[in-house]
Amino acid sequence: MPTMRDPDVDIESQLVDCVLSGELLDLAGAETVDESAMRSWDDSRTVQANLIREILRGRRATSADPRGLRLRGARIAGRLDLENLTAAVALELQDCFLPDGIIARDAALPGLALDGCLIEHPAEPPLAADRLRSAAGVSLVGSVVIAAATAGAVRLAAAHIGGQLDCSAARIRNRLGPALNADSVHVDQSVFLRRGFDAAGAGETGTVNLSGAQIGGQLDCSGAQIQNQSGPALNGDCLQVEHGMYLHNGFEAVGTGGGGAVRLLGAHIGVQLTCRGAKIRNGSGPALAADRAHIDGSVNVGDGFEANGAGQYGAVRLPGVQIGGRLGLSLNGVQNESDPQSRLLLDGLTYGGVPIGPSIDDLLGLLRHGTPVYAAQPYQQLAAGHRAAGHDRDVRRILMEQRRHQIQAKTTTGKGARAWARLTGLTLGYGYQPWRALIGLLAVLITAVALCVLAGDGLTHTRNSTTSGTACTSVERVGVGLDLGLPLIKTDARTQCDLTATAAGQWLTVAGWVLQLLAWGFATLFIAGFTGAVRKT
Repeated sequence: MPTMRDPDVDIESQLVDCVLSGELLDLAGAETVDESAMRSWDDSRTVQANLIREILRGRRATSADPRGLRLRGARIAGRLDLENLTAAVALELQDCFLPDGIIARDAALPGLALDGCLIEHPAEPPLAADRLRSAAGVSLVGSVVIAAATAGAVRLAAAHIGGQLDCSAARIRNRLGPALNADSVHVDQSVFLRRGFDAAGAGETGTVNLSGAQIGGQLDCSGAQIQNQSGPALNGDCLQVEHGMYLHNGFEAVGTGGGGAVRLLGAHIGVQLTCRGAKIRNGSGPALAADRAHIDGSVNVGDGFEANGAGQYGAVRLPGVQIGGRLGLSLNGVQNESDPQSRLLLDGLTYGGVPIGPSIDDLLGLLRHGTPVYAAQPYQQLAAGHRAAGHDRDVRRILMEQRRHQIQAKTTTGKGARAWARLTGLTLGYGYQPWRALIGLLAVLITAVALCVLAGDGLTHTRNSTTSGTACTSVERVGVGLDLGLPLIKTDARTQCDLTATAAGQWLTVAGWVLQLLAWGFATLFIAGFTGAVRKT
C-alpha cells in the first residue's frame, strides 16, 4: 500500500522513512495529475533534488529497502544530479514534475523509472543520461519531455540498459534537436516506442536516433508518431536487433531530406521487419532507406503500407538488402511525387521464394516503370524464386522482360549488338522461345509452296520427264516448293519439274534464293536457341 502525505510530518522525513520501508510515498492520492496540475504545485508538494541524490548515495537512508526510492506526485526542485553516482537502490518517480530535468551521465543505478513525469529544461537536455548503466531497465511510460536543446531531449547515448527501455505513450518534444538520442545504446532486452509514443524533433541526427544501437530483444514502434521537419524521423543506421522490428499498427513517420524519413542503412534485424499499415512520408527524399540492411527472417512492407517520397533516389530504397525469409510487398502505396520512375530501388535485394502480394505482371511493371535505372539483378532474383517454385513459364516471361528492358535502356554495347538482340527477341524470344524460329521456317515453307503452285509457266517438265515442256502437276509444284523452302531436306522433285526461263520462272528463281536464305537463317536460329547458344541475359 502507498503511504499518503502526512501534513504533520515534513516531506523529507517522510520520504526517508518510505525508502527505509520500501513503500511508495504518494503525494497526489486520488487527484487528477496532468501537466496543468503539475505546474500549479507549490512548496507543499516539493522535494529537493539534492535530497534524492543524498538518499541514493546512501547518506540519508543507510539501510534502504531494495525496492528503492519510490515517489509519486512531487515537484522536484533543482536539477537532479546523478552524474557519476553509483547507487545501491533504484529510483522510481511517478507523475512527478522535474522543471530542471535530470543529469545521469555515467551513473550506475539498479533501475530508473520516470513514468508519467513531466521533465523539462530551458536550455539543456531534460534527461542527460549518456553512458548510464541501469541494471533493471529505464522506463518513461506516459512521460512528457519538453526541450530546446541541440544535443537532444532524452539522451541515452552509449548507455547500457540491463532490462527494457520502455517509452510507451511518452510524448517528447525538442524544437532544436533529437527527441530521443540513443546512438550506440545497448539494451539487453526490448525497446518499446509504442502505444501512442509521440516524438517531434529537429536536425539531421533524427528525431529518434538509434544509430549503432544494440537491442537484445525486439524494437516495437507500433502506433508511434514521429516527425522531423529538418531531417530523418527515425535513424536506425547500423542498428542491431536480435528479434523483430515492428513499424506497424498505425506507425507514422514524417521526415525531410535526402537521407530518408526512416533510415535503416546497414541495420541487422534478427527475426523480421514488419511495416504493415505504416505510413511514411518525405517530401524531399526517400521515405524508407534501408540500403545494405540484413534481415534474417521475413519482411512485410505490404497490407496497407504507404511510402510517399521524392527525388531520383527512390521512395523506398532496398539496394543490397539481404532477406532470409519471404518478402511481402505492397506496390500501390509506394509513390514518388517528383519522379514516378523512381518508386523503388531494388538492385542487389535478395529474398527467399516468390514475393507475397503483387502479381508477376505488377512486379514486371514495377521493374520496368518504377525503378530509376535498369539493373539485371532484380529480374534474376525474381526469376530464381519462380524457378525454385517450378514456375518455368513465369521464369521465361521474367527473363524475356529483362532482355527487353536491357535493350530499351541501351545498356548493350553498340548498335549491332542491340540490332542482334532485337532480332533474337523477335525470332527466338531471346533464346527462351526457340519455337518462334520454327514458325518462321514454316512460314517460309508455306510461302515457297504457294509461289510454286501459282507460278504458272514458271515451272514446266524437264527433259528427264516423258512429258518434257508441259506444265507441271500440282503435286510436282508442291515438291519444288518444298525443295525451295527446306534447308538440307530435298524431294528431288526438280529432276522432273523445274524453273523456266520465262519472266515468271526468273521471278521465282530470285524468290527461291531469298527463301533459301530465310530457311537456313531460321533453321540456324532454332538450333542456336534450342542449344542455348544465343545470349539470354
